[in-house]
Amino acid sequence: MVGYSRKALGEEHGHTRVNSYFLSPTKVIIEELVTDVSPELDRNQKKGKVVGSSSIKLDYSQSIVPYGTFDGPSQVIQDSEPVMTDEPVLNDEPVMNDEPDLNDEPVMNDVPVMNDVPIIDDQYDEPVMNNDPVVDDEYDCEDSADESDFDSQHDAKKTVFDEEPLIDDVEVNMINFCSVLDEDMDLGQLDPTNNNTKEHEDIEDEPLEVLDNDVVESFASEKEPRKKLLRSILKPVACSSGEVHTKAFKIGQTFKEKEKIREVIANYSVKERRDLHYVKNDKTRVRVKCRGIVPELTGDSNKDRGNLVLSKKTTCPWVLFISRADEKQLWTVKTYEDSHSCLQTRTVRACSSKFLANNILHQVESNPKIPTCALQEELVHRYSLSISKMKVFRAKAMAKQYVYGDYEKQYGVLREYAMELKSKNPGTTVKIDVETEPNVSSETRIFKRIYICLGPLKEGFKKGLRDFLGFDGTFFKGPFPGQILTAVGLDSNNGIYPVAYAVVETENINSWTWFLEHLGDDLDLNSSSNFTFISDRQKGILAAIEKLFPSAEQRFCLRHVYDNMKLKHKGDELREAIWCCGKVYNIPKFNRAMEKLKKLNPEAHEWLSKIPAKHWARSHFSGRALTDSLTNNLCEVFNSKLDEARDKPIITCLEYIREYLTKRIVNVHKVLDKCKGSLSTTTTTILENNKTEASKMRVLFNGADKYQVTGLWMEQYVVNLKERSCTCRKWDITGIPCQHAIAAMYDKMQNGSECGDPEAWVSKCYWLSTWNVMYQHTIDPINGRSMWPRSDCPTTLLPPKHHKQVGRPKKKRKRAVDEPIQSTKLSRKHLTVTCSKCHNKGHNARTCKGQGGPSEAG
Repeated sequence: MVGYSRKALGEEHGHTRVNSYFLSPTKVIIEELVTDVSPELDRNQKKGKVVGSSSIKLDYSQSIVPYGTFDGPSQVIQDSEPVMTDEPVLNDEPVMNDEPDLNDEPVMNDVPVMNDVPIIDDQYDEPVMNNDPVVDDEYDCEDSADESDFDSQHDAKKTVFDEEPLIDDVEVNMINFCSVLDEDMDLGQLDPTNNNTKEHEDIEDEPLEVLDNDVVESFASEKEPRKKLLRSILKPVACSSGEVHTKAFKIGQTFKEKEKIREVIANYSVKERRDLHYVKNDKTRVRVKCRGIVPELTGDSNKDRGNLVLSKKTTCPWVLFISRADEKQLWTVKTYEDSHSCLQTRTVRACSSKFLANNILHQVESNPKIPTCALQEELVHRYSLSISKMKVFRAKAMAKQYVYGDYEKQYGVLREYAMELKSKNPGTTVKIDVETEPNVSSETRIFKRIYICLGPLKEGFKKGLRDFLGFDGTFFKGPFPGQILTAVGLDSNNGIYPVAYAVVETENINSWTWFLEHLGDDLDLNSSSNFTFISDRQKGILAAIEKLFPSAEQRFCLRHVYDNMKLKHKGDELREAIWCCGKVYNIPKFNRAMEKLKKLNPEAHEWLSKIPAKHWARSHFSGRALTDSLTNNLCEVFNSKLDEARDKPIITCLEYIREYLTKRIVNVHKVLDKCKGSLSTTTTTILENNKTEASKMRVLFNGADKYQVTGLWMEQYVVNLKERSCTCRKWDITGIPCQHAIAAMYDKMQNGSECGDPEAWVSKCYWLSTWNVMYQHTIDPINGRSMWPRSDCPTTLLPPKHHKQVGRPKKKRKRAVDEPIQSTKLSRKHLTVTCSKCHNKGHNARTCKGQGGPSEAG
């Protein structure tokens, strides 16, 4: 037999609890729980001893049984008939019966099995019935007396017990439980003494606990009262102004790394303007003290009138000590005195250039050209400290290095960058060339040059149907200078279309030959290709083109031709005469322009005649390129977009170029969405101007396919619509019908012949559909450096050798001698000054020594 107290614990299943009645062990109570009680938490409070069990089970899986009695376990064992009791039933519920009445609710479908006294199982903690008593220390004396009376009565009965306890889990069917209850019945009314509802009304709403998935550590240990108390004490509290002031350090605070400790100390020192220094700084200990000046009042107040004398002998009490037992444990704050008695200072050692660099990263990244003076003024205002301009300059240089990367280290991951670029953009060509290494077994190679041709740009250029490319080079600045070579084509709107770019050591025959060889492989060019190239007459590129593509047409930029000529022959009239020679479309006009140049300056005419006209004059161009471009502005425009990238590390520079090309394709897509008609925007404008001029022409038809078109000033040309040509040669060179051809088309339509609109006679390379197809090939983005594949190459790339140049690095482009300067004032350069004393020219009043010179009157 087991003794029970008035706080006897029962078995909990779902929302019900099975309790033994403390006055009679043959009665049980099944009560509804208003609040959920975890069985795992309740089991820990149960105490008992296993002394045996009956071979018959009690089934609690049916409806609620507030009170029930059984005559004894011996009778239950002998027959399986349900036992009826004389005890009253709560709420007039039907008692257990084998054959339930149709008018009554069923109580138990199966035969009830019940042991005499519930005990606690060691494994499952389930209540069973037994006869032997179990004494609990927590039971009252009165309960023990009641139990002794029960024992004397129970011993008279002969009950059969199992040698080993057979314990089965008791299941409660909540569906059957709810079926016997009234739907409108309040479950709290089952027990008149139930005050759970009132207790829950008094509970205040607590904030919801939100789990942080990034936190790896377990918070199970925080259930301890001490840690809960520490957590509540360290919880930040807002002040009257609404700001939360948190302490930089607190006792028991831990740090994983020493660098984090130094960072927090530096931030605190700068924020509080305190002069802190490290007294101890080793692998296991860090002790920091404040060495600020503590003011001390000394002297006679009457004599010194209460003046404050600064004394350096008194020390500030602020101290911080952080340590760890060994290198495998965390750093812990052991001692911290946060009070200061010293004066704040404007000179803090922790405010170094490295500290400032970490705090201006976002400013430098968003505005790399921010002036050093403006940055210094902002930092002084932010920290209220004395910061020199040189320190800000060094901090800005460090921040740039953090933002754009290290110049030397980027060469080591150049192969990984090439692999990532090729994997994300299929068809991309990346070639890396290195210096010749005498020692073959060496694990390092010195970088020499790199060539990149993105696959989408390669395919888009082939769909453009214009065999025209411009070549140019620009300076690659930085600690490892070189040259950036570019190859740029034209799209259907006469806009630039970059195809390939490279970074080489210098601009010479060797580098240009290497560049053009790879470009020819990507564009399927060979020695018999009828391509057209334009350049600035650089010696290396001319020899390389003539060697690799002898059948190609070469054009020279007319602006560079004039720049070379003006070293000996200058003048605005001469410049206009040269441009007039190059702009005309037919040979007769070219000859007349050359005669004018000869009359103007015979020496300049002789110098220009040495250059074949097929390289710089439109009248001698073939119509294969479908463009009348005289300058290499397509490359100059592209190089101007790279101005901000030329002084960056090599991968940063290459990424800047790729990102610019990506954004340009997106911008063209926006323009294409707004375009209407069948031609590109620029072609439509040119054709509309030609239509306007065509209305002023007189046309004479010869009865076949030729037309005689006469314009103003008796200019007369012959148009052949069948061959799509005009003797003015403008249609032949550009592929766009000139005003003479459009006038012939109008005349043919007026005579009833089918001719079609002038737009149908434009070359296909200017169609809007062609323009759209070119830019359908977009550049795909790439991952960051941490996601790049690893290269299997056994050697490591090193940066090229470089000797630092003397003086400040040049940032601005070198202007030509006669190039105008964009300014709001007229320049006085190359003008002779006049002395205000002697009124002679050639000197001013400061340097006047009475020397002669041409007078102003003379």
